[in-house]
Amino acid sequence: MNKTATFNVLAGTYDTAFTESLIGHAQRTVSHKWLQPLLTSEPGMQLLEINCGTGADACWMAGQGHSVIATDGSPAMIDKAQQKTALTNGVQQPAFQTCSFEELHTTFPNRQFDAIVSNFAGLNCVSPAEMKNLSTQLQSLLRPGGYLAVVLFGKYCFWDSLYHLLKGQPRQAFRRFTNKEVLVQLSPGVQQPVYYYSVKAFERLLYPMQLIEKKPVGLFIPPSWLEGYMQQHPRLFHWLVQREETLGNSSLLTSLADHVFLLFKNESK
Repeated sequence: MNKTATFNVLAGTYDTAFTESLIGHAQRTVSHKWLQPLLTSEPGMQLLEINCGTGADACWMAGQGHSVIATDGSPAMIDKAQQKTALTNGVQQPAFQTCSFEELHTTFPNRQFDAIVSNFAGLNCVSPAEMKNLSTQLQSLLRPGGYLAVVLFGKYCFWDSLYHLLKGQPRQAFRRFTNKEVLVQLSPGVQQPVYYYSVKAFERLLYPMQLIEKKPVGLFIPPSWLEGYMQQHPRLFHWLVQREETLGNSSLLTSLADHVFLLFKNESK
């Protein structure tokens, strides 16, 4: 099954399974917290979102007065996103467009944006060899001084390691530590190759763009596969969210979180 078909399969349940879930909503709130200073740095920014999924982030950014083009390689995801905007009135809306990573340079020829956003691990589906080519495309799509904001899976997520070690599953506990492709089951019968990048490795792949900020997303808030448990223990979940708000700000602990927020700057002239 190719990437487009894989995420088409997920489109119908993605909002229920993640966007509107306790964990998904809480982690997205944290990612928005780290992205917010960039969005308030200047009004009316020209933004490009890649792997936009069903459009939650695009709608949030457009709602702050920015011009947003949001893309995804899955037509079904784009269809879901367009359905959302059809239900909203009186606010600035993003423009949604089906576009894979490989098609960015032909879809937006001679176009440059103030910032490009990729939330929740879309770039973890890109191999290191493909990432170098994508990096060149992304840099060409950014104006000089523009920004790339990325949320990736954390390489050394302590939730993964602790949970699976307690379950007596050491192979699962350290699955993110490998530099090789990992097949992740997204739904019954649907697997997706995923690559877990360390911050340093990803920084090298994005060179010459410069990493200027890194922050944890989901240091205390657990991965989404613990959603069922957290729904059964709301007081524990509330306590974890509070710890994320008060203690989850250290860049030193970034790679231990479920996701990492990375902000790059295009220093080219």
